[in-house]
Amino acid sequence: MNKHIITISFILLAILVVGILWWLMNFSYQDPLSSSGFKESEKQPVSRVDTGRSWVSKMAQATTRDHHFPVNELYIKLHLQEAIPPKKHIFQLVIDRSDRYSQFCIVQTLAHFSFPYTMVRDKDENRIYINAQNRSLLDDVVKKLKEYTIESTVKEAWL
Repeated sequence: MNKHIITISFILLAILVVGILWWLMNFSYQDPLSSSGFKESEKQPVSRVDTGRSWVSKMAQATTRDHHFPVNELYIKLHLQEAIPPKKHIFQLVIDRSDRYSQFCIVQTLAHFSFPYTMVRDKDENRIYINAQNRSLLDDVVKKLKEYTIESTVKEAWL
């Protein structure tokens, strides 16, 4: 029963597609000139009127060079002091170990001192950029990390 329904539906679909194609072939082709109602106008020759020299030839043959054509040079003035913000002075904490325990201890220690930081993990070492202006507090962080047997050093960095 299902095979008969599928066969009948494919036959009806094929008849529908053939009918649409036949309708498109018969009614879509119309002569554009006969259906539009336009009449052909008489073709007039194109005439070129030369009223002396054109502006391009005048510019090409200009002898004085006291001015510059706008297509040859372009001047741009950049206010770099406004566009480039000044570099920020931050500190970099370099860690010798990069296992999970040391990362946990570092995060907990920095959270205790409430420093904003960014951790960058390379293949060999962890680098932590700390946005702090007081180096003595960072030395306290290094001492606290030594309690967890994590060797670290503080370096100055500019971003």
